[in-house]
Amino acid sequence: MSGTADTNWRSYVGPADNGLTVNAAQWQAPLDPENYDDLVKGSNVSHLCVSGLTIPASREDSIDFVRGKNYVVQHCTVQGSITAKGSIDGLSLYGCCISGTIELGQYDNYWSQGAPTRNVSIIDCNSPDGSPIRVKVWDAELPFVQNTNVKLTKIPKFIWLPYFIFRRLTNPKAA
Repeated sequence: MSGTADTNWRSYVGPADNGLTVNAAQWQAPLDPENYDDLVKGSNVSHLCVSGLTIPASREDSIDFVRGKNYVVQHCTVQGSITAKGSIDGLSLYGCCISGTIELGQYDNYWSQGAPTRNVSIIDCNSPDGSPIRVKVWDAELPFVQNTNVKLTKIPKFIWLPYFIFRRLTNPKAA
C-alpha cells in the first residue's frame, strides 16, 4: 500500500446516499476499469442496493464497502472481487455471479478491535465456471450461506490481529 487515496469509478457515501438503489439506469462500467481501484465504493451508507449490474474487475475490487449497514447486491455479474470491511452490519449478496474473492472484515483505516463485520448473507450465488466462490473471513463473523458453493477460508486471529494492530499504529490517518 502506498498510502495514496483510492481512485474509484463511483462512490456512494452516507448519509447522502442512504436508501439509494443503483441499477443500470444510473451506473455503467468505465471503458478502462483497470485504471480504477474500485468500481463501486460504498462508505458509511445505510441501505444501499446495487441491482442488475455487470461490474468488471479493476485494480483492487469490483465492489468495496466500508462501514455502514444493510448493503444489498442482487442479480449482478461481478467480474472481480468484493470487499466488505469496517464493521459493516449487514451485507446480502443475492443471485449474483461472482468471479473473484469475497473478503470479509479485511483491514481498513476505520478498524477498531471488537467490532467485526457481521450479518453477511450469500444466497443463490455462483461463479462463472461453477467452481466454489472463494470467501476469506478476517475480522468478521462467518457468513450465512445458502444454495451457494463456497470455499471458506477463516484467517486465524493470531495472524490478522498483529497485522491489523501494526497497520493501525503505522497509519497516521487511523490514529
